[in-house]
Amino acid sequence: MIAPVKKFLRAGILLSLLATASTVHAEWWEAETSHFIIVSESPKDDTERFATRLERFDNALRYMQGLPVPGPEIGESNKVRVYRFGDTDDIGRLADSDGVAGFYIPRAGNAVAFVPAKENDSDRFNRDLSRRAVEARTEMTSEDILFHEYVHHFMLQKFSTAYPHWYVEGFAELYGTLELFDNGSFRVGNVPQHRGAALFNLPGIRLSRLFDLNKKLDGLDYYQSYSFGWMLAHYLNFNKDRQGQLAEYLKALNAGEDSLTAATRVFGDLDKLQAELRKYKNGPFPTLDVKPANYVAPKVDMRSLTAGEAAVMKAYIRTQRGVTQRQARAVADEVAGKDLQYPDDLPVQLMVGAAYVDAHDFAKAETALKRALTLSPKSEEAHVLMGGLFMTRAKEEKDKALYAKARPWFAEAYQLDPKDPRAAIGYYMTYYEAKEAIPEPALIALESVFDYSSYDNGYRLVLARQLLDESKGKLARSVLAPLAFSAHKQDEANKVAEVVDEIDAGQIQEARTTMATIFAEQDEEHGN
Repeated sequence: MIAPVKKFLRAGILLSLLATASTVHAEWWEAETSHFIIVSESPKDDTERFATRLERFDNALRYMQGLPVPGPEIGESNKVRVYRFGDTDDIGRLADSDGVAGFYIPRAGNAVAFVPAKENDSDRFNRDLSRRAVEARTEMTSEDILFHEYVHHFMLQKFSTAYPHWYVEGFAELYGTLELFDNGSFRVGNVPQHRGAALFNLPGIRLSRLFDLNKKLDGLDYYQSYSFGWMLAHYLNFNKDRQGQLAEYLKALNAGEDSLTAATRVFGDLDKLQAELRKYKNGPFPTLDVKPANYVAPKVDMRSLTAGEAAVMKAYIRTQRGVTQRQARAVADEVAGKDLQYPDDLPVQLMVGAAYVDAHDFAKAETALKRALTLSPKSEEAHVLMGGLFMTRAKEEKDKALYAKARPWFAEAYQLDPKDPRAAIGYYMTYYEAKEAIPEPALIALESVFDYSSYDNGYRLVLARQLLDESKGKLARSVLAPLAFSAHKQDEANKVAEVVDEIDAGQIQEARTTMATIFAEQDEEHGN
């Protein structure tokens, strides 16, 4: 009789442990800083520490670029929302791609990133300790991915300049490996260990090919442009004899000079530079330690999620990722009734309402959003979602009159928060989609959020299309240039580059036609 008792006790202990684990996993915290809102399935101190590091990273980027720290108020909608939960397997499932340890979606007014709350230790049973040490040092962590992607976000938002692909990725690797120290200082220039194998084992790219933006990089060269781009950016930044050349080259590129011509003029003999890089590849790679003057630790506002928010958060994360119609229906079924269960919880009404809009369950969505507006009549989020509801209905029901019903919701949201791109763009689109004359206030609204939306390629295309319709070719070109030149003639950028070429040739009508083709292909891809 003793054995069964022991078995029962062990089972009881196991159930107790599982219950404890469940309680721990149910702990959700929100941390808000000047540039981020982090929602994390983790203890308070862990969430706060993560938020502090992200804000410090932003501050370091600002300091290096001579921008004010922490900078002007950007508004809640323009803060990057980071959802942190589960492990890397959970993130991979969310991304529909195994092995993805984190990802970022650059949407104007709703930029989001998804990272695990805990890293997988898939190698923990490997008895080869040396191999484990190497992999721990060279694998790209979720924080590495987030830092890299945030550099792209920061770069496009702060510098509306045309950069070649190798520099876009090289810059992201150069600053994405920034190392933060407890005393407020940081180090720039660390080698991206996850690029080491590619950098040292694969051949370098011929500079005459890398600088020729008229040629498409093949698979291996394109892959190598990340690691080789880092080394080139590192060398041009840290080599004293070549300091200033990179800035001169980029300036020439944006003035319209051919990339290969500018590179030869600024850098001189490219074969000589290639030989220097070949030698530089063997190291050592210098770094720079920076201690900002008058350093102040970032302010982090913490709050525990309500029981209602915690109950719907996992489903809402899928909504934020983006869903197909089938997935939207599954999410809506998962949150069904939660708005009634938590009638006084504003975030729950908003999250459930958003899920119902995605599922095209418009009556239930409107009920939840109206309940949200009863709880908070000035909820800008509720107004944006209500506008989105009528926009979605208009497309679904092919009823242009519904765009007019969406309009006052976006207009009020824009009044409540003129910095929210969703409100400004939505207000403009109610006229464009209805094929009505677009009034000056809507045009002003669209242009007014450029500083908050420039990282979103979709927004740039919409703005450029409108500028072309107004025959403002030069302005449209400046909006499109970063998209046209950053992808090194890869297929997806060819048509944008074609628009830029047509603008340069003074062929505005042809540019409009090509732009229309871009949007038509997007609509076809999304089944519109």
